[in-house]
Amino acid sequence: MTDQKKAAPKEIIAELYVLRGLALWGVIFQHALGVYIRRENIPFPDAAMLGMLFNFTKFAVPAFVFATGAALFYNYYDRLDYPKFIRKRFVDILIPYFLWTLIYNVYYYGIPSVDLLWLKEIGKNIVLGTEFYHLWFVVLIFQFYLVYPLLPALFKRLGGHISKAPGIALAVGVGGVLYTTLMWFSAYYMPAVNFHFENKALQLFFVEYRDRNFIFYLAYFLLGGLAGLAVARWREFVVRSTSWNSFLFIGLFIWIGFELMKGSGGVINLNYSTSLKPSMFFYTVSELLLFYGLSLLIVKNGPLIFRLLDLTGKLSYGIYLAHPLMLVYCVKVLNRIMPPGYFLAQSALALILCALASLGLAVLISRMPYGKLLIGPYNRKRPARLGCGS
Repeated sequence: MTDQKKAAPKEIIAELYVLRGLALWGVIFQHALGVYIRRENIPFPDAAMLGMLFNFTKFAVPAFVFATGAALFYNYYDRLDYPKFIRKRFVDILIPYFLWTLIYNVYYYGIPSVDLLWLKEIGKNIVLGTEFYHLWFVVLIFQFYLVYPLLPALFKRLGGHISKAPGIALAVGVGGVLYTTLMWFSAYYMPAVNFHFENKALQLFFVEYRDRNFIFYLAYFLLGGLAGLAVARWREFVVRSTSWNSFLFIGLFIWIGFELMKGSGGVINLNYSTSLKPSMFFYTVSELLLFYGLSLLIVKNGPLIFRLLDLTGKLSYGIYLAHPLMLVYCVKVLNRIMPPGYFLAQSALALILCALASLGLAVLISRMPYGKLLIGPYNRKRPARLGCGS
């Protein structure tokens, strides 16, 4: 048969754009809160309040990892041209990352003397994501693109055993136990025994920089993969879980808040809000389900919010790369026009101003020739709201 029908284009999962938009607002709010919670003159009650809000935003990075897993499994589970796939990610992800690394380097240190010492330093910062405080996430997410072909193979090998609901539940349960153990190992065992490897590369990858090691975020990626492979069933599960998960979320929020306060010693230390511990893992999964449900609700019933978050989600990479620079200027403006002491109000205003400034900058760059080299590709097609949540 010579005239074969082309495969119908896949439905766009519109709520993933919304979820990315919400996650991006969460990241910006985290960084705005971090500016003010570290002020020397902040009273403890204000710091505690900002710390609890910081905990609330901790879903953001796992949400990005989840959305990446969902999109990759949804689009590339059955067929993958890996050389083409990784070449596209190199252009879309790494070139903007390299350019913004240089931008932050020049912004904070001035025009460099391009010599061997500078090249070694900038090369190290690129590999580790240490040029500025947010760039580690690019190093983390690109690892998933590198190892992605191995994961569908694992799913397919297990598929015959876990194709039905009990098998899926068992696989998720076993995976949850293993990941919880890894989180316990990271948060409690490693610090207690001063765990280290003799090999320097292993020490860096598994200990010193484990916060950007894909293995330590794999659970969220695979959960996204399950969602991407069974979108309709995942949506149904999210909607059904809202009733009981809302109460679970409240309990877990109190739990991680108690851990934050207990470890504070009178000064809120955001290191106690690390994602790499068991309680934060349970809390984050619960919050992810709620925010996915919220994304579905916005897609169906919130046209204005949907348009804003859809645009934000499509430009999320460019906004993410640019927002710390915008935050610096927004904080400077607020310091001039607002009286000291209004920490929550300043954090909220910093969030809004930084988000809008970063969005405006990303939109402007997206309309420039070769703008995608700075912010990644920008798909101007708007997914239909109706029909994507059924």
